Amino acid sequence: MLKAKENINVLVILMTLALFYIIINLPFPSIIKFEAQVMIAILIMAVIFWVSESLPLAVTGVLIIFLQAVFGIKPISEGLTYFAHPIFTLVFAGFFIAAAISMHKIDRRFSLQIILFMGEKTDRLILGIMITTAFLSMWVSNTTATVIVLPIAIDIIKLADVKKITGSNFSKAMMIGVVFAATIGGMGTPVGTPACTITIAYLSDMANINISFLEWMLMAVPIVIILIPISWKLLCYVLFPLEITAIKGGSDTVRKQLKELGELTNVQKHVIILFFLAVVLWSLDTFLPLMEDWLYIASMIIALMFIIPKIGVIQWKEAINKVQWGIIFLIGGGLSLGSGLEDTGLIHIVTETMAYLLKDLNVYLLTILMSIVAAISITFFCSFAVTAVTFVPIAIGLAFQLEINPAILGIAAGLGSCLAFLLPANAAPNAIAYSYGYFKTHEMIKAGIPHLIFAAIIVTIFNVLRLFMF
Repeated sequence: MLKAKENINVLVILMTLALFYIIINLPFPSIIKFEAQVMIAILIMAVIFWVSESLPLAVTGVLIIFLQAVFGIKPISEGLTYFAHPIFTLVFAGFFIAAAISMHKIDRRFSLQIILFMGEKTDRLILGIMITTAFLSMWVSNTTATVIVLPIAIDIIKLADVKKITGSNFSKAMMIGVVFAATIGGMGTPVGTPACTITIAYLSDMANINISFLEWMLMAVPIVIILIPISWKLLCYVLFPLEITAIKGGSDTVRKQLKELGELTNVQKHVIILFFLAVVLWSLDTFLPLMEDWLYIASMIIALMFIIPKIGVIQWKEAINKVQWGIIFLIGGGLSLGSGLEDTGLIHIVTETMAYLLKDLNVYLLTILMSIVAAISITFFCSFAVTAVTFVPIAIGLAFQLEINPAILGIAAGLGSCLAFLLPANAAPNAIAYSYGYFKTHEMIKAGIPHLIFAAIIVTIFNVLRLFMF
């Protein structure tokens, strides 16, 4: 089976390279220079490799920079600078915080406390699970948040004594609620998902718009706060009306698990203090006249304070083992790809055409459309980062053509790239929850469509409101 997959991957790679050769030798209109023609070939190649995963996502990121250098689009020295983009200070800080929270079991303790607070009514239990997942997902990866909360959710489902695993609305609402809450919560902070980080980086590079950590949160956290209750109501009362109203013994099970964790240790208290200090540091530039790139400077300070002996709570070896190094090469390659598309004039040509077709469309409808298109595209890309890398630069270029604030469409595309509501294969949390067998694909699609529409509308409202707040 493994060998067959390897053979398929080799075939896809060879066919894609053949397609690359054909594209760069095709007769293109004179408006498209050879460098732009090469960038079209690189873009198509990258999309095929990212979607098929015939090459690791990170390797594709490196390949983009290599081909840009070979064909004279960017010197290799310039291309490699994208692997040292300031945005990675934010990525490292986020990984180190997540590592500290997870290693010292702050996340599980928080999850159990929230669920205990919600009581034994099934609808409140689902709401508690969703709130917990969303909050965790703001600070750790969506996948990590899902992996932490799912065992607790499954324990609660088992207490309900559901006999037919795919026949219970309660189990469907619970499991889909976990993954949808992870998706929603990931939008709340710049470190929630790579798509948020990528959006901030592109807005800074392409539009000279610098969004602070707190500014992002003031826009995105209200989206999370509104979407979680909407999602809860849709799942529990509209899509999967609960047949079970209460679970006896649910609170006892949670209390038992909390008792096993014991009292807060000094190290855990230390982690909590550092966490709140990190949030304060990221927020300072909203209140004080600090340097323009404070977000990145603060991120470096935060990363260091979590690993410096005596001050930090994790060792360097532990910290680097938690870093998903592949995401650095993926984002770096994606940023270089976007820059190459802009430098060769392709983004200008594409967005000029789109602007002509969409010139009469209301800006609010255009923003909703951008979010929905990006969200639906996750079905093909199956990656928040890849979807954001593809759509955010186009959205920013389109905003320039239409003479509207680039942040409106850029953020719409970025947050739209987070809305993995439709299929189990769209994102790792979806696939993990689906693997337990509590819901079917068509049930997720049924739940995902209204979620996608509501999310796109609410993202648009708060995205536009951001212009009046800052």
